[in-house]
Amino acid sequence: VGHLRLLKELFTEVFCTPRGHPKSKPFIDRIMSFHYVDGRIWLRNYQIMDQAESVRVERQAARRGEDLTQLAEIGPRMVLNVIRVFGGSFGGQTLYQNPNFVSPNAVRRERGQQFNYKYAARKAAEEQREARRA
Repeated sequence: VGHLRLLKELFTEVFCTPRGHPKSKPFIDRIMSFHYVDGRIWLRNYQIMDQAESVRVERQAARRGEDLTQLAEIGPRMVLNVIRVFGGSFGGQTLYQNPNFVSPNAVRRERGQQFNYKYAARKAAEEQREARRA
């Protein structure tokens, strides 16, 4: 759980605009969503869309109890799998290591070994057929 607090602070520092920054805008028209599900961080980017064409339409909708504001996903979308969290920028003490992570190289090696077993079984079957024929 400690590594999630650290990641939250990291994302806050990376994606937030500093207060009073000259390029900041006085309104909010986009939302970034971060969810932690299945041991991964799911990131989505949404735009706030206002369906009201005028103030009058907005007031009428408010009287009816309708909300004319909608979210539209505009991308990019990402899924981040945390492998390790280091104490420094690109090294240092390991603060967190994902115990469930399997590297793509290990997956590829396992798949290749399965093909090797098939090949070895096929060659052994050939040798048995040859031995029966002889």
